[in-house]
Amino acid sequence: MTDDAISIDEKYTSATHSSNMRVQSERRGDADVMIAAGWSPSRVGMALLRLHSEYDGVQHPRKMQQAAIEAYAQNLIGTPAQRINQAHADAARWHQHELELLLGKLKSLPDVREQLTLQADKWGMDKPGHVAASVLMWWLDRVCPVCHGRQFEGIDNTPMLSKIVCPVCRGSGEREFPCGDDGRRLAVFIDDCLARARVSIKQRLHNR
Repeated sequence: MTDDAISIDEKYTSATHSSNMRVQSERRGDADVMIAAGWSPSRVGMALLRLHSEYDGVQHPRKMQQAAIEAYAQNLIGTPAQRINQAHADAARWHQHELELLLGKLKSLPDVREQLTLQADKWGMDKPGHVAASVLMWWLDRVCPVCHGRQFEGIDNTPMLSKIVCPVCRGSGEREFPCGDDGRRLAVFIDDCLARARVSIKQRLHNR
């Protein structure tokens, strides 16, 4: 994400939580950002910005720590390697479930999911609703729930990382990308919509 994109996203998130919607001639304020956003030609892009703003404003599910995963693994059946792999997989599934519950509370989600589902259906994807929902969850929270994006396992009772690659994300630091090529195509569509929305807001603010 470019510095301009970060700046526009931060301005939009700040404006959506602002209590001051006064338009002032001497300076650009939160009201100007919302006015600019309202003129955006990218409905999907603006809906995505609203959704991410909502997501950033709520408490996220806590990811299970490595020590807790290892303690849980002791209660499972199998070899030590099988137990720890199963524990990591269960931790990832638990976090996914908690994330789904959180997303159900976001007001902007239904509109975004509908627009992405329509686009996936337009491209002839199999189960377009499933693809749209899966890619949205990945887009909102792509960090690996086990290593927390650090790529390697931690060393017990220290802030240090070991040389053992995270067995869940295999060193990428991100959750597994969903739905293969269809998911990647929809993710590119999301990025394009966001880029158009940000450019539109930036241009409108510049012209005010």
